[in-house]
Amino acid sequence: GWWFWDPVENASFMPWLVGTALIHSLAATEKRGVFKAWTVLLAVFAFSLSLLGTFLVRSGVLTSVHAFATDPTRGLFILIFLAVVIGGSLVLYAWRAPAVRSSGGFNLVSREAGLLLNNVLLVVAAATVLLGTLYPLVIDALGLGKISVGPPYFDAVFIPLTAPLAVLVGVGSMLRWKKDRLGRVIRPLGLPLALAVVIGLLWPVSFDGFRWTAVLGGILGLWTIFAALTGLWERTRPGQRWRSLSQTPRVVFGMSLAHIGLGVFVIGITFTSTYSIEKDLRMAPGDTYAIGDYTFRFDGIDQQRGPNYLSDTGTVTVLRDNLPEAVLNPEKRVYLVQQMPMTEAAIDAGLTRDLYVALGEPLNERGSWAVRVYLKPYVRWIWLGALIMVFGGLLSASDRRYRKLAREGVARPVANSSHATS
Repeated sequence: GWWFWDPVENASFMPWLVGTALIHSLAATEKRGVFKAWTVLLAVFAFSLSLLGTFLVRSGVLTSVHAFATDPTRGLFILIFLAVVIGGSLVLYAWRAPAVRSSGGFNLVSREAGLLLNNVLLVVAAATVLLGTLYPLVIDALGLGKISVGPPYFDAVFIPLTAPLAVLVGVGSMLRWKKDRLGRVIRPLGLPLALAVVIGLLWPVSFDGFRWTAVLGGILGLWTIFAALTGLWERTRPGQRWRSLSQTPRVVFGMSLAHIGLGVFVIGITFTSTYSIEKDLRMAPGDTYAIGDYTFRFDGIDQQRGPNYLSDTGTVTVLRDNLPEAVLNPEKRVYLVQQMPMTEAAIDAGLTRDLYVALGEPLNERGSWAVRVYLKPYVRWIWLGALIMVFGGLLSASDRRYRKLAREGVARPVANSSHATS
């Protein structure tokens, strides 16, 4: 799997959500001088959640395969540091916030309003994750019993918050600063919406079973991609499209790429979550099992010796339309020093699907083994979307405007010191 709503995973996810809200709020603060106090508060929250994640991972309060240590002494130090940083930051914020005033107003239909709604959705989503992560710990600390908060809670509260966010991403990038007209924004988005709906309805037909969750997620992802491309196209001038694109600031390209990456990410999550197949099988040499368009044939086990381990290496041939697609070699290793058994899954990666095979235990019946096979459609799109978002962020950060601001920030103290000396 790629995500289990594990508490340690959540600890890294919450700063990302608030940090994303901070980036969007900073854009409004820099361009229009609005949301200044809110931007500072988001910065405090993002850093505080990062420290909270460090505490959860290092202190041992969580039982997780992702936890790095179980050191109560270190955890106490991090907790004290966390209290000092958060408490000090909030006290300083309460003291100085009245002096941080935003300049200028904006209409309900404007980019500022869209960014504000974006911030609200992201922060509320982060708060729901924070509640689901910390609530079991609080209940346990108060001696009220042990409870587990898992995917049913997070899926029920997180997805309804983020689905409107995907819609807003497409509209928000088209809005103008300060004041705009809804008709002007919606008019060029008709074609992207139509394409997203048509392709989103047809795409799940290629899978085994038509599911509306896949349709909705596909439409949202495609809408985000097409709307980002439309927003970039609308910035160009008729008759001078390519010249206009060449003169477009990097920050605009970066924003569009990040939104495209988000759309790819949503599509990957949707199809992987909806159409993934996992089967636990008993297989003897020569046995076959069909999953979707793929047939897995277990060819047997070979014993091999590695540099510091002994391995039972399986051979599984994957067929598609009776033609060889891949040969996978999952392993069951036993390391000689610690006598620790380890499972090494075999993976055949592809742009539209990943195939996994993992060996279980020998069943001693005709050479039978427990074998687990997976089919993960579009799981690579999750990582591809994340990489596109990262590249978009880096491209935006390299914009000439930010380099100019950095130079001015360095030059200003130098000039002030020169005046003071003279």
